[in-house]
Amino acid sequence: MKGRVILLLSLLISSTAHAAPPPVDSNERPWAKGVPEAEQKKALELFNDATKMLKDSFFKKAVDRYLEALGHWDHPAIHFNVAKALMALDDPVPAYEHLSSSMKYGGPPLDAEEQDQVKTYKKLLYETELAELNVVCEEPDAVVTMNGTTLFKGPGQWKGVVRPNNVTILATKEGFQVSQSKPNLKKGMINDIALTLLPLDQSVRYVRPFGNWIPWTVVTTGALILGGGAIASWQSGENLKAYDDAVATCNTTSAVDVKDETVNGNVLGQRFACVPDSSIKSKKDTANTMKTLSTVGYIAGGAVLATGIVLLYVNRERPITVEGTVDVPVTLVPYIGPDGGGVSATIGF
Repeated sequence: MKGRVILLLSLLISSTAHAAPPPVDSNERPWAKGVPEAEQKKALELFNDATKMLKDSFFKKAVDRYLEALGHWDHPAIHFNVAKALMALDDPVPAYEHLSSSMKYGGPPLDAEEQDQVKTYKKLLYETELAELNVVCEEPDAVVTMNGTTLFKGPGQWKGVVRPNNVTILATKEGFQVSQSKPNLKKGMINDIALTLLPLDQSVRYVRPFGNWIPWTVVTTGALILGGGAIASWQSGENLKAYDDAVATCNTTSAVDVKDETVNGNVLGQRFACVPDSSIKSKKDTANTMKTLSTVGYIAGGAVLATGIVLLYVNRERPITVEGTVDVPVTLVPYIGPDGGGVSATIGF
């Protein structure tokens, strides 16, 4: 579409590079009212000079000279030509504004062909290059700016066209939260932006990223797992003690006399050995099982408890603005393996 703009602009400059010069003797026409003859002559000289620059493609110099001419005489024909130079410089916002100014008297003194060209270019720029903005702020004394340029002081409204990319609109007032808008503007459409300011004491509140029950649940779970590990450790010790007592009793009451036992050719001599039954063996098996469970409990419980402590820190209260509230997703995934277990926490920021 930009290629079409450039092509049409080339035709426009080549065919009508010198739009009707502002007439000197038109005091009765509305665009000449109140403009002294000397100012009209000076504007005409600058106009002709700038038009030569425009035909020779010295667009930046032509713009400067046309703007100087407008300082002497605010004439529609000067607006028309400076718009052509600005379009050649790919500066559509002021080009559109000058095209609008060239029609402020309904069309004259531009001829019919020039008026059609103004309408064509306004439509083309509006639909392919520009977005129309309608910015409103009702807060008294609020200063509204766009990309660092002041638009108005509230309460008020601003209407105009902009290039739709990277537009930042701010409303500021002492004692109030800054209201900021970075709108996704649509070309060729009216984009309404309403800015509302909140007092600082109403715009800041303390929140947690996620429900406080989450970290405390994790901490409690970790403590319970650690407690289970401690109980398993105690049960392992009790069963191991019971096993040792049973073996000792067996050695004194149910020992088998083994004489001249030989191992690897060496005679060990006479000794007594207990032959444990299944009830004695089960105590040792239970002790070993409880020991394994206690180890898993200590590792998993410690990991879960540590995770809970980290979540408590992450979930501490923090001040945010009302517009800055963000839900933070938390995903908890328990796991257990041969070397331990725990809980995996995924926190989005």
